[in-house]
Amino acid sequence: MMLNVGCGGKIGDKACYFGDVRTDVRRFPSVTILMDAHKLAFKGSVFDKIVCFEVLEHLDSPISALKGFKRILKDEGEVIVSVPNLWYWRRILRFLMKKQKVFMEVAGIDHKQGWDVFEFSNLVQQAGFRVTHVKWLDWYPKAKHKLGILEPLLRLIPQICFYHIMFRLKPLSPSKSSLTYSD
Repeated sequence: MMLNVGCGGKIGDKACYFGDVRTDVRRFPSVTILMDAHKLAFKGSVFDKIVCFEVLEHLDSPISALKGFKRILKDEGEVIVSVPNLWYWRRILRFLMKKQKVFMEVAGIDHKQGWDVFEFSNLVQQAGFRVTHVKWLDWYPKAKHKLGILEPLLRLIPQICFYHIMFRLKPLSPSKSSLTYSD
């Protein structure tokens, strides 16, 4: 069984409808249960998979939510999480050009925190997970961000080129696993 935490209600977004159980704090057509990600009221070890797309950065305590994921995830289960890429090149450029006073500041977005790939890996480890795979994603239409000749060059550096990072997580076990990166 799959849980979608913070599924949202963006019209036309298929990700809103992933999962057998879809939670959010607001009522949307895709939501099956109104529930806060900090207080997941499910019995332990219920879900085989949990997806959480672009939610953790909006929470007061993402570590609390991640610990809740661990509690309700089956031992061999998997969590897939996406977060904005803190080191996205346009964000860095806005900061350097002094269009942003604070590096995390982005007008109109209610992000309470952000992470790079390393800090997010540390966060999930504190919650009892290990990162098994990292993928940099660009979910926006290519025409919107056409970079001309720079685009192929920037794509050689996925850590700054892509707007989102997706992590696959497994519960920590005594044995270590290797972390793999792809773009």
